[in-house]
Amino acid sequence: MKKSLDCIVKNNIQVNDDFFILEAGWEGVPPKAGQFFMLKPQRTSVFLPRPVSVFEYDPSGKVIKFLIVKVGTGTREMALLETGEILKLTGPLGNSWASFLPDSKKSRIALVGGSAGIAPLAALIAENQNMDFHFYAGFKNGFTNKENENTVLGSALKAQKLVITAEDGVNAVQGRVIDFIDIKENYDALLACGSREMIKAAVKFCETANIPCYVSIDSRMACGVGACLGCTVKTKNGNRSCCADGPVFPAGDLILDE
Repeated sequence: MKKSLDCIVKNNIQVNDDFFILEAGWEGVPPKAGQFFMLKPQRTSVFLPRPVSVFEYDPSGKVIKFLIVKVGTGTREMALLETGEILKLTGPLGNSWASFLPDSKKSRIALVGGSAGIAPLAALIAENQNMDFHFYAGFKNGFTNKENENTVLGSALKAQKLVITAEDGVNAVQGRVIDFIDIKENYDALLACGSREMIKAAVKFCETANIPCYVSIDSRMACGVGACLGCTVKTKNGNRSCCADGPVFPAGDLILDE
């Protein structure tokens, strides 16, 4: 059951000009990989909260981490939060990856994350450390600092196989992350989170490889609980709310070309 709690900012790690990791105490229901929270700082000029996927959760210390990209006023304001400030968290919201994983622990699964789309997939690895995950991480710009790269990847570093790509080729394989998924691995499923263009490419790959595909959709949200209908997703079974019915969907259910 979701809760709205005023939480204390524990840390705010400025990774580089694009990424930061916000850590806050969380006394509510433990989140599952794939779920998200609505974040709203007490000190903000923005009216609506921002939806952010769980990157990491420490149940012993009751600390939750969010990997965030600075893309607008709301996220840039959160990047300026200091330790001890108040951050309202509402969650955990949405569904998780758990119900879409193959039953067998011996299954080999490809995880494809673009930019901050890495977060819910890294959380999945932390949640299922005994499964055979191959992680494909794609960035627009590569990292000049290896420590910064490792910080952003988080639990993705624990994958059985890790492939890092960057469009600019800096300290990474140059190109689109989708182009480097090894079809010879005969994956039992592919899970993806990233831009709409990346997700479309992942779906096409899975159609060619004939493997199940599940995606986490990013969408603008106002309420996070399906009341405002502001994050409608078109599916073959009618419109759905990204927040209440997702954010994870079987790719075959979605209409992505419109």
